[in-house]
Amino acid sequence: MNIVAITGMDLTSMQKQMPQDLKERCQFHWFKSSSEAGEHIADADVIITAGRMNPDTLKQVTKLKWMQTISAGVDKLPLQEFAERNVILTNARGVHTIQMSEFTLSLMLQWVRKANLLHERQQSKVWDNQVTFGELYGKTIGIIGAGAIGEAVARKAKAFDMTVIGLNRSGSPGPAFDSTVCGEEGLASLLSQSDFVVLLLPSTAKTRGFLTKEHLRLMKPSAFLINLARGDVIEEEDLILALQEGQLAGAALDVFEQEPLPSTSPLWNMDNVILTPHIAGSSAHYAERVSAIFYHNVRAFLDGTEMMNVVDLTEGY
Repeated sequence: MNIVAITGMDLTSMQKQMPQDLKERCQFHWFKSSSEAGEHIADADVIITAGRMNPDTLKQVTKLKWMQTISAGVDKLPLQEFAERNVILTNARGVHTIQMSEFTLSLMLQWVRKANLLHERQQSKVWDNQVTFGELYGKTIGIIGAGAIGEAVARKAKAFDMTVIGLNRSGSPGPAFDSTVCGEEGLASLLSQSDFVVLLLPSTAKTRGFLTKEHLRLMKPSAFLINLARGDVIEEEDLILALQEGQLAGAALDVFEQEPLPSTSPLWNMDNVILTPHIAGSSAHYAERVSAIFYHNVRAFLDGTEMMNVVDLTEGY
């Protein structure tokens, strides 16, 4: 079986972890781009990708049986075409739980402990010991998308004595949540109660524009919104207006409708906004965590056993 990796990432650690039996059963080819892969693409039975695939490149992969992404999101891939070609798609769901949950808590602490203001004071050599801080203690966090990452965020939030509300499709409880809700009524309840609202939804046809300006009006004026999902789960213009008009106190945004974020965006200059360039899932341990999923799936694919993280091509996750 021919396996071609085209990810744009350094996967040296992934190559080092390759099990010996798979080296003997498969031919692995590692490239940083499709142009570098060249003629190897046409013979690929399996492709590892970062979650994107040039349509012209995809046309060349006539033998493709399975694609493994090193990302959790698959919204940039032609899912309908995969379904028509009977291509199996698996993602890297589960590799982000540690770093993204830590990132979420760091943003919350950055907000309540006024880290940006303290840094400005330091840069200006201003000694100001009259700064007052908020706390996470006793606050309520609403997690929209109570999956693996949401569960990890909830677990860490409980360590700060927070109340945790989760929203998922079924309302089924999670071990780290104080309560779990579903549907429009549940969403309204979560938004009205939460001091922090964290978006962790996948980007699908059903979640695009998920949080509307009407939803933003349900939030507390003191609330802080964190979007680590996708930029399209909320209308950016509606969010900007809500922040400008004081409908909510602030926001931390790692994802945007257009990436990189244009320099003309007013978000850059808003004091109540923390911006990061879609890096919440980054980690020095990323490749080794992907390896565990990928090599399990290679063996499962060869042996006809159950694969991990098979994407529902209809639902998009």
